[in-house]
Amino acid sequence: MARTVLPVVKAARGGVTSPTEQAGDNTNGHVVTNSGRTVITVRNADGTNPHQVTFETPGTVDGLAVSDRQVSVPANSSMDFGDFPASVYGNSLAIDVDSSQLKLVAREP
Repeated sequence: MARTVLPVVKAARGGVTSPTEQAGDNTNGHVVTNSGRTVITVRNADGTNPHQVTFETPGTVDGLAVSDRQVSVPANSSMDFGDFPASVYGNSLAIDVDSSQLKLVAREP
């Protein structure tokens, strides 16, 4: 199946409405346009358990795969992630989550 598109909200001098969180799609994953300055906020709505978010790295170095970045988000916590150099993460950043309890927002400065 196709990944769920995570829209990017760009900051503006005149202000923008804060984006609505998207529930993590732990079946299909997410994809977001990556400028290299993209910031992903991940909130764990689970009050008890930590959950994993994975940022895929499609590239290789000397023919060897670069390990994906996997991070545990503590229960009842939010974490901001960025920047994601396009040379490492690609122009389309693929994001996987292990639970729909993870809520995502993508922003650019």
